[in-house]
Amino acid sequence: MRAVAFDLGDTLVEYEGLPLNWEAHYDSAILELAKFIEHPVADSRMRAAKDALRRYNTRLNPRAHEVGFDSILRELLVVVGAEFKGEPDDAAAAFFSVFRQRLRCFPDTCDRLRALRRSGMRIGVLTDVPYGMPRRLVLEDMKASGVLELIDELVTSVDAGIRKPNPGGLELLAARLQVQPSEMIFVGNEKKDVEVAIAFGCEAVLLDRNRTAPKWNQHRTVNTLAEL
Repeated sequence: MRAVAFDLGDTLVEYEGLPLNWEAHYDSAILELAKFIEHPVADSRMRAAKDALRRYNTRLNPRAHEVGFDSILRELLVVVGAEFKGEPDDAAAAFFSVFRQRLRCFPDTCDRLRALRRSGMRIGVLTDVPYGMPRRLVLEDMKASGVLELIDELVTSVDAGIRKPNPGGLELLAARLQVQPSEMIFVGNEKKDVEVAIAFGCEAVLLDRNRTAPKWNQHRTVNTLAEL
């Protein structure tokens, strides 16, 4: 093996206490966005904005292609009747601030990444981002958690234009890492992480921190990253 690739959320880092479905926090996120663009949102507009977000919620409506936050922002602006001439990434920072408050790195993450680097492994991350989160914010979170300096390449679903289990994202990551599928393993915590690895032709390692022992045809299972 020449490279190890990882999923990001709930594999290397987590937003502590935040469920996979962010629906319960829509009100707060929309209000933060409204404050940033200086446009109050009436109750009827708030309901419409939350309906729009549900359409982009991949826990409710899985999709194969990715939609960037700039597209979602345009729809939200129309729904709430607002105009915004600034940078979409700045508006995204306001919107996502609600979800990013309790970022933490898992205790076993950095030690394991350092050990892999010492062994000569190339290290990559492939992550499906929520609601088209811009790459800038992903990089900020990875830097804040201490992960960014320990990886060689990052590919987000916005970068690739597609989401797991489509193998296109892993193809792009492997090309940047300059390895073949047989030279790489992919580690993740969800069924789609196993499926994308198998579809790409690399080894699929399931990280089962909760020890629920799902059988998704993974090549092997670990309960902690230390077991790698």
